Amino acid sequence: MTATNTMPTAFRCNDGHVLPLRTGPNPFETVDPEVKAKLPEGSEVISITPHGSSFCSQTARLETRLPDGTIKDFSLKVAEFESGYSMMRGEFASMSTLYSITPDFVPKPYAWGTYQSNSRFHFFLCDFHNMTEEPPEIESFTTAVARLHKASIPFSPSKFGFDVPTHIGSIPQDNTWCDTWEEFFRRGMARILEREELVHGPDPKLKALSTQLYEKVIPRLLRPLTVLKSIKPVLVHGDLRYGNCRTDNATGKPIMFDACVFWAHNEYDVAAWRVPHYRFGKTYIKAYQEFFPIAEPEEDHDDRNALYSIRFDLHSSIACSSSLRFRQDAMETMEYLVNKYPRGYDGWEEKYKVSRKGKSGDRSLGRGV
Repeated sequence: MTATNTMPTAFRCNDGHVLPLRTGPNPFETVDPEVKAKLPEGSEVISITPHGSSFCSQTARLETRLPDGTIKDFSLKVAEFESGYSMMRGEFASMSTLYSITPDFVPKPYAWGTYQSNSRFHFFLCDFHNMTEEPPEIESFTTAVARLHKASIPFSPSKFGFDVPTHIGSIPQDNTWCDTWEEFFRRGMARILEREELVHGPDPKLKALSTQLYEKVIPRLLRPLTVLKSIKPVLVHGDLRYGNCRTDNATGKPIMFDACVFWAHNEYDVAAWRVPHYRFGKTYIKAYQEFFPIAEPEEDHDDRNALYSIRFDLHSSIACSSSLRFRQDAMETMEYLVNKYPRGYDGWEEKYKVSRKGKSGDRSLGRGV
């Protein structure tokens, strides 16, 4: 078996900022016995080589020889300490659930666990795929995402959340089960804003905008979905940025990974594509809508998309602690929505004569008539 002592060094944020260097023991100096135990019985490890990069974990390509002589590669991801334990558990649960619904769209997951040789290291093991560096082709990718969302509906728990915490990067998401999407999204937004403030410190304007977001914007844009019963929880990947979606060189088909799933409004997944540094854009969003129709009220779609995108800007703000660029992006979107919806849900209820019991006197609602 060959091994390397080379450690990943530094990773760059999308706006050019460099995160601190990694120090400490190398998790890929050798293959841990617990990892070996999760490989197919009788497998022989040939080599382990660091491969790829991440803000909060380390990854390697594990080359093995199966008992029949076939060479098979696995992807080994490792994260550290208590947070790493939760991250690897959440990723295994995420990828296993995705694989059970669309097995041709994600790498096959095998196991997760803790190193026997060093309990600070926790791992996730799945199939290795050689992928292109370019964004996936628009039609095949958006079709696959819509297919995942639709295929998950028969398994929908009729609530929003997930059984275990999942992490977008190193950030734990509040996946507490909620009866409404409005409640779930609000809880998640509060968690992310709290974490962002810990990184960059308090800001009076952001605090004021956040209050209006909770009191006016979120009820205005998300409560109508419940009143009109226009959505069902679907399984979302949770972080469909460019770095987590590629094309498999062997098949030519799109593939996604690094999931942090939960049951959500399907439009949440595509909101990541609105964020400029996620490298997709509205062309991908419009292509997706060809395969999964916009939820009513349709006229709210673009603003819902903007609201959801705030979370992705805040995630980036947390990851890039040396830059306020992404906080400013989030605040600009917040300010736009707060100014547009000063009366919150009451304004929508009055306009469409919708009672709080969900009865509407306007049958054209959501159809742009």
